[in-house]
Amino acid sequence: MTATAHALIGGAIAASIPNPAIGLPLAAATHPLLDMIPHWDLGVGWRSKNKVTLFVESMLDLVAGIAFAYIIFGRHVDPIYFLSCIFFSEIWDVLMMPYLLFKWNFPPFSTSYRLQHKIQTNIKLPWGILTQVFSVTGFALALRFIH
Repeated sequence: MTATAHALIGGAIAASIPNPAIGLPLAAATHPLLDMIPHWDLGVGWRSKNKVTLFVESMLDLVAGIAFAYIIFGRHVDPIYFLSCIFFSEIWDVLMMPYLLFKWNFPPFSTSYRLQHKIQTNIKLPWGILTQVFSVTGFALALRFIH
């Protein structure tokens, strides 16, 4: 999934589950679960991308995700908890980036890469974005019903 999708899930968790003891582990757990859903993301074809391009695209995706999550979910949530949920929802990709950018082929970076490589299913545009829209919307609505 894109960093935007993971950030939106983290923001939805922060807005719906006020207890950090539940919200933070849930945010971390959703990342691999959502990555099992066929999707498209900016990391597709990362080996052929310039590392600066990959980094800039990833950062723009993350910043956009944080901004959208704040607009939709973050206005009435403690900012530290809100950003923590987003960080936990992104942690798998954060741990994978040194492997992709610097070829750090040792744990936890290689472990994160290998796990995600095994569970991810990528599909082409536009379907890969639509699956994310439906997944994020469905998850956010489910959280609202729980809350």
